[in-house]
Amino acid sequence: MSEVIENEEVKDIEIDFKPAIINILEEEKFKASINRVVAEYTGHVPSVENLTVDRKTRASLNKLITKIETRRKEIKKSINVPYAEFEGWYKKAIAPMEKVIETIDAGIKKIEAEQKESRKKVVHELLVELTTDTEVDSRIFENFVDDWAKSSNFNDIKPKKQLIDSITYVIDGEKQKIAEYKSAKQSISDFCFGNNITSTPYIRMLDSGKTVSEIMAVITEDVLFEKQRKEAEEKRKEAEKQRQAELDKQQQEYETRKLEESFNALPSHVGQENARALSQPEVVEHVKEEFDKKASQSHSELPYKEPEQIYHAVILVEFDIKFGDIEAKDEWKKDIEKSGGRIKEVPVWEKIKNI
Repeated sequence: MSEVIENEEVKDIEIDFKPAIINILEEEKFKASINRVVAEYTGHVPSVENLTVDRKTRASLNKLITKIETRRKEIKKSINVPYAEFEGWYKKAIAPMEKVIETIDAGIKKIEAEQKESRKKVVHELLVELTTDTEVDSRIFENFVDDWAKSSNFNDIKPKKQLIDSITYVIDGEKQKIAEYKSAKQSISDFCFGNNITSTPYIRMLDSGKTVSEIMAVITEDVLFEKQRKEAEEKRKEAEKQRQAELDKQQQEYETRKLEESFNALPSHVGQENARALSQPEVVEHVKEEFDKKASQSHSELPYKEPEQIYHAVILVEFDIKFGDIEAKDEWKKDIEKSGGRIKEVPVWEKIKNI
């Protein structure tokens, strides 16, 4: 330290100070006037009847106390004039020294900031070194760097053992968190796979902070709900299948009945006793296009509720019928076609040829 700083003449300020003496003139007279006011209004209680007068009294007393207080401040200001003059002289005299101190302080802070940046660099290098070959991202510890970079954690620019141990401890803790997260994620994925559901929404829950036990409870509830939903859907489909089978059966019975009615409606002179169905279908063919035309006309005759869908069948039947005349044959053909049938006539010689 420079000897000039230790110089007593610079260190101490010597002054010749004589304390001011304040004499209160007519002190008793002032006190007596105050006491008269106090005596007059002590115990006074404002009332509704005298409210206007009481307000004026309050205003007068406030005006009086304000006047006295103003005078006190004037006296204080006069007494402080010598100190105010001294303070002005002092600040002017000390200003050059304060400028020197400010310059030195700024230089020191700049050096300290540069040193801290060097220490922070060392800390960053330690973080990268200690997280290499791990799944830990060293950048997540940025909030700790300023504290780790304190000069107390270094011997000059070399990190102390306590700093290395502190950083290692925090990194190990993060590695443990990652391992626990991976284990939890795998458990959730395996559980979801076993129940044939996607794990994506439940992994998001894990990422948002939910515990494994909480997530497993949610998955169990969702799986149960989905199972119940599927069972209900299967029952509905089975009921629909049975209902449709019944409708198909009714439709088939209806179509068969219509064919029988058509056949039975032949004129008596046609010679129905000679009709017979052969095992090889060649003559009558029910096709989808004809049923589309006839379906809307025949639904009103059904003895059951109108089905949601119309099912068509192609039925091939061969008749060997002897008619009395051509008119009887044409009449029979019209009845068959009204029922949606189609007639294919086979010449007699063709029949004979195939026998």
